[in-house]
Amino acid sequence: MKAWSRTPVIVIAIVVLALTACSRERSGDVRDGETGADAVEITLQDDAFAPAVLELEAGNDVTVEVRNDGSYGHNFTIESMDLSTGTVEPGQVVTATFVVPDGTTGYRCTFHPGMDGEIVT
Repeated sequence: MKAWSRTPVIVIAIVVLALTACSRERSGDVRDGETGADAVEITLQDDAFAPAVLELEAGNDVTVEVRNDGSYGHNFTIESMDLSTGTVEPGQVVTATFVVPDGTTGYRCTFHPGMDGEIVT
């Protein structure tokens, strides 16, 4: 087989790896759609969370409604809790439920360096 005939296979493999690297699967208690009025709301904007700081009471169950108002996919990930919404596409809403940890806990979008926030108790 000539080297140039393997080029399409190599290109396809690189594209698949790149797409896989830019995707994070859901983990934790995450589901599609909006939730009740008691939910804490977070908006994903292009390169920022609104709000960037959530002040919550440690030990409480909380449901966070995550809405993507940006123009490209984002995620809401708390790595220390193995929680991730997976990719939230523009216009999509998902909810994540978890027990609020004690102290300060970071959350971030794993696709966009510097897109970070924190939970403060």
